[in-house]
Amino acid sequence: MNKLSKTNEIIPDFFAPFAYGTFKVSDLAPTPAPADNFPIPVIGINLDPVIISKSGTSFSSAAIDSVYLITHFTNDTPCDVEFELSFVTASGIQIGKSFPSGKIAAGAKDFPILPLFGLGLPDQNNLDQATDIKLSFKLISPATGNIVYGAVKSNQFSVKISFYAPVNLQRL
Repeated sequence: MNKLSKTNEIIPDFFAPFAYGTFKVSDLAPTPAPADNFPIPVIGINLDPVIISKSGTSFSSAAIDSVYLITHFTNDTPCDVEFELSFVTASGIQIGKSFPSGKIAAGAKDFPILPLFGLGLPDQNNLDQATDIKLSFKLISPATGNIVYGAVKSNQFSVKISFYAPVNLQRL
């Protein structure tokens, strides 16, 4: 009770969903699409990116120092997948750094991307300046064998992104 009586010690956590999507590999195939018998290389094959409008998404409260992106990935493909999140302008120019996931194993379910993507004040400013968020995906052949594009194109993967921020109520 003593801790609750001091408002400077109350720092609630704010959570908000941001983006969720399930993507079929063939819908993001690069142009021209690979042939069905094309082997997925060890260095990977880049898929077309997904652009998400970030209209209405900003952080301007003096009570928020850091924002974290909580990201979970489900990989229903026989390949490993990597993805990268970046802030971009309407013309596609990247603002600030990108946030790579690292390798996500084939078959991973609701896999948490760790460490969390932390958005300090410079990153929050970059988000404010950006018009969109770009998600880039790469399919990578697993070390255990060769996979051809035809075996992957009908599979899908999902990404869930939400925001988490501790809020210092004393600063409001």
